[in-house]
Amino acid sequence: MIAALTGIAAPYGVQSVNSFQMGIADLNAAGGINGRKLAVEVLDNRSKPEEVPALMRRLASGGANVIVGASSSPVTITAAQTADQLKVPLIVPMEAADDIIGAGRKYVFKLAPSVLADNGWAAQSIRAVMGAAEKKGETPKTAMLIYASAGAFPDAKEAWSRTLQKEYPGVKVLNSTSYDEAATTDFAPLISKAKSANPDILLFGGNPQGAFLFYPALARSGWKPKATVGVLGGNTNAQFIPTVGAIADGDITGNYWTSLLKSADGAKHTPQGYADAYKAKYKGQTPDGVGAYYYASVGVLADALSSAGNPDDKESITSALRAVDIAGINGDKNGLWIVSHGVKFNAKGTNERAIGLVTQIQDGKYVPVYPADAAANSTVYPRP
Repeated sequence: MIAALTGIAAPYGVQSVNSFQMGIADLNAAGGINGRKLAVEVLDNRSKPEEVPALMRRLASGGANVIVGASSSPVTITAAQTADQLKVPLIVPMEAADDIIGAGRKYVFKLAPSVLADNGWAAQSIRAVMGAAEKKGETPKTAMLIYASAGAFPDAKEAWSRTLQKEYPGVKVLNSTSYDEAATTDFAPLISKAKSANPDILLFGGNPQGAFLFYPALARSGWKPKATVGVLGGNTNAQFIPTVGAIADGDITGNYWTSLLKSADGAKHTPQGYADAYKAKYKGQTPDGVGAYYYASVGVLADALSSAGNPDDKESITSALRAVDIAGINGDKNGLWIVSHGVKFNAKGTNERAIGLVTQIQDGKYVPVYPADAAANSTVYPRP
C-alpha cells in the first residue's frame, strides 16, 4: 500500500491505512485466503506525485502482487500510470479524478465513481437538491460555484455545470470562481461576492483546509443561501461538523458513504459496526467515507485472490479482479463491502456499478438522502 501519511493529503492517507488494516485483520480472523493470512506493507508518498513511481517499483520488486492507494487524486494519477508500466494490479478505493483511468488502463481498478461521471457525486447532488426544491414548489432560479483549482474539484465544477445545463436549464449559473487552496486563508471576499449575487444554490468544492475556513466565514457573513451543496473533500471529512459548527446543518453533499447506510440482512460487517470499531481502536476518532472505501476494498481484494488461478501471480490476480461481481452492500464473499453500490469493472478499469451517494447533514449526522434506494430520509429544502 502507498498512502499519504504526511503532507497535504495526510488526513485521507492516515485514515485509509488504518481502515485497510482493519479490513485485513477482519479477513485474517475469518481464515484469510484459503487458509493463508495477508500482510500489508505501507509506504509514505508524502502527498507528492513525484515520489510514487520509486515507491511502487520498490513494492513490486519486493514481492507485492497487489498495490492499493494512493490517498488523493494527484498522487493516484501517477500511481495509475506507474501500475500499467510495472504491470502490477493497483486497487484505487476512493480517489475520484477521472484522469486516474483516463482512456483506460489494464492494471488499474477504480472502485468509486469519477467526479465527472453522469452518475457521480457532483451530478447526483444537483439532482438531490433540485428534486427536493421542486417537491416544495420552490424551483431554484440561480446557482453559483466556488471551487478549489486543483485535485478533483475542477471536475466537480464541470459536472455541476453540465448537469444544470442539460437537466435544469432554467437555473442560471451566475459565476464560477476558483481559488488556490494552498494560498487562500481569507474567504470573506469570495463570500461577499456570492452574497451580493444571492444565488439560490451555493456550490462549494474544497478539501478540509478550504472547507473548514469557508463555512465559518459564510456563517459570519450572516447570509443564508437556500441551499449549500458540496462534494467530497472537506464537506465529508469526519471533522467537518464539529469544526464549522451550526452552519453545517442542512449542507447537501455528494458523499462517499455514511454509517447510517442500511446493511444487508444478517450482515456481520455493517457500516455502523465499522464506524464503532474504528472509533474504539483509534482513540475516539470518527471515520468517514475515505476509510469506509478502503475497508470495503478488502472485500474486493479477497474475492479476487480467492478465485485467482495463482494468487501469487500478478497477471492471474489482474484477471480475477476483472471478474469480480458484487451486487451491492455486503455482496462480496466475506461481507466486507459496506458501500452502498456494487462492483463490476468494465474493460477500462472503471467500476460500472459505482453510483454517487448524496447525504444531508440533519441533526448533526450525515443522513443518506439520494438516490432513493439508499435514502434514509428526504432532502430538506430550503436549508434550516
